[in-house]
Amino acid sequence: MSTSTFKKVLYKTSKIASIIIGAILSIMFLLPILFPGSVEKKIKEWTNQSINGELNFSTVRLSFFSHFPSLTLSLYNFTLKGSAPFQKDTLIATDELALGINLRSVFSDKIAIDEIYLTNGDINVKVDAQGHPNYNVYKSDTTKITSVSTDSSTASLKIERIQLDHTNLHYDDQSIPVQVVAKNLNYLGKGDLTKSIFDLASKINIDSFDLTYNHSHYIGSKKLKANLITKVNTSSLAFIFEKNEIQLNKLPMEFDGSFGFLKEGYDMNFN
Repeated sequence: MSTSTFKKVLYKTSKIASIIIGAILSIMFLLPILFPGSVEKKIKEWTNQSINGELNFSTVRLSFFSHFPSLTLSLYNFTLKGSAPFQKDTLIATDELALGINLRSVFSDKIAIDEIYLTNGDINVKVDAQGHPNYNVYKSDTTKITSVSTDSSTASLKIERIQLDHTNLHYDDQSIPVQVVAKNLNYLGKGDLTKSIFDLASKINIDSFDLTYNHSHYIGSKKLKANLITKVNTSSLAFIFEKNEIQLNKLPMEFDGSFGFLKEGYDMNFN
């Protein structure tokens, strides 16, 4: 191939590539402009049907660039109150809660939500001494957390990715009793949560981790990193911890075992 022929081929290839990239960028800019009202309306209708707690947010934005390359509907200054008996307490408060939208579902009657992003948030999980949690915010007649769908629903949850960035987690379970405080938590969880039994792969990075069990403080303000693979059975609420590589400050640890909910208590077995 001569030099001039090579230059022509290279020029045509780069031109085609530029057109393709330009078309993709145009779609990414135009799609949120063309469909924001439709997507927002369907999400709001689904929220009213499915969420039991008091939910508030200030503004909404549909964009490819908030969590590129995912198409996300971002709810800013988002707050969600818990379920009874904690309906006056805040379960989640965050600068941004973004719902990843399956692109094909934008053109259908039902929006599919397959990703959740939470940025600069506070999560406060509470369980009273009788075992009543504050996170039962889904209406029992319409939902399972892994697959929220009815014929009349305008959206469905089929979560495959959960990402928390710079978030504080407070977990207070008076029925065990155990308290966990995780400050500046960064979490990435992936798995097909639509299945009744699935593997959840998790990466965790926490700047400050505290653990108190039965009123004894076991871990105080330690850095924590972890790579986990957990088999989750949503039907029986059982968890099998298959891979658990944890580093607490500079101390590496590994464990395996299982955890399950019984009618009156818990079934735990860890090594």
